Amino acid sequence: MEENENLVNLSLYKLFYLVCQNGSFSKTAKLLNLTQPSVSYNIKKLEDELGVTLFERGNNLLMTPAAEELLPYVEEALNSLRNGERKINDLINLKKGQITIGIPSHIGVFLLTDIIKKFSKNYPNIRIEVICKSTKELFRLLNMNELDILIDCSPLEENISEFVVKKIAREKCALACNRKNTQLLNRTVELKEIVNHPLIVPLETSSSTKSLVKIFKKYNVPFEPSYTVATSDMIAEMVEQEIGIGFLFEKTIEKYPNLYKIDLNCKFPEFDIFLLYKDSLLSTATQEFITFMNKKNI
Repeated sequence: MEENENLVNLSLYKLFYLVCQNGSFSKTAKLLNLTQPSVSYNIKKLEDELGVTLFERGNNLLMTPAAEELLPYVEEALNSLRNGERKINDLINLKKGQITIGIPSHIGVFLLTDIIKKFSKNYPNIRIEVICKSTKELFRLLNMNELDILIDCSPLEENISEFVVKKIAREKCALACNRKNTQLLNRTVELKEIVNHPLIVPLETSSSTKSLVKIFKKYNVPFEPSYTVATSDMIAEMVEQEIGIGFLFEKTIEKYPNLYKIDLNCKFPEFDIFLLYKDSLLSTATQEFITFMNKKNI
């Protein structure tokens, strides 16, 4: 990139974004092969156009409240442009592309692996990135156009009005014990008996744990888990180590031969699994992945 005092507005906003990321005019200048005065000049030019101060200059470069307000919009716009470039590239050749999928780990552990394996056989050159975070954080990334698609389960408590939402599966949950726990095998177990065993559940903010609380309350059984764990794999591992009883999706239980689904005297929750995306931003590769999921009829 050549030094240029007549940068278009888009370049000014990109420069602003990079300065925010680097926290320094000099670091940004080095990154872009510019001089520090050039970076400073163009940031001042953007400040003059907007009529605000974006950075407090001193020993340390600090973002002003105006910059903090502006940054998310610039970040979203730049992500949208990158997605547009990807879409054009995908149109040229579907053999190349990238798909970024957001999914909570307790769903991804049983739902996504087989799909990716089969899809990659057909499209080996399409790169797939899977991001596992909390539902709240995944929705933030989807809003910022940093995810192509989001897969999550009901209930969806976030604002979904601007997304296409498709139901792709319905999954059951259950309590599981180690097969060595003969007290709970091959019989119908009453829910009140569960309090005699250490209970391992997902984080209290998860929709699955919230549903479990309601069931315990319905049957007047105290809900007092011994462990709250962020990932299903770790819950399953703890059950395998005979640390306690775990609350898991049935398909996760099936993955572990040493785990046994407890036959309870009450019905446990079922969850709809949804696919969410912004239709206008879908790349050709992502469209193909969604079509593939629909054909597989999860």
